[in-house]
Amino acid sequence: MSEILEGGCLCGKVRYQTTCLNSQIKINCHCRDCQKLSGGPYVSLMGIPPESFSVTGETRCFEHEGGSGGRMRAFCCSHCNGRVYGEPEIARGMILILATSLDKPEIFTPNADMFVKSAVPWDRMDETIPKYEGAFPRG
Repeated sequence: MSEILEGGCLCGKVRYQTTCLNSQIKINCHCRDCQKLSGGPYVSLMGIPPESFSVTGETRCFEHEGGSGGRMRAFCCSHCNGRVYGEPEIARGMILILATSLDKPEIFTPNADMFVKSAVPWDRMDETIPKYEGAFPRG
């Protein structure tokens, strides 16, 4: 049996699983959209392939223009409105899980900061990880 990561929303009515245990994309996004959606200075995100992801429960999708200029689909619980994951147009074929929605968020270690041009001045970023003015480059 393969290992899985699990997570969900605040009230627990939306739950997800992923078999992607070694994501190479673990970012702190400092764009204004993430700031406004989270109420904090950034959102920690883990990129996973959609085929490794399954979700249960009723979600609501909010689509908006992301910091890259492309469309972003943010999925929230229909009951508690907790944001759980997103699908960015700029990275088609990727699901972005909010790291804090993981049942074990301590497994997440960011490997880059992106949209640092929008970072609030009181945000103290980890100086040991790369910084990108805009989107995380995809290789």
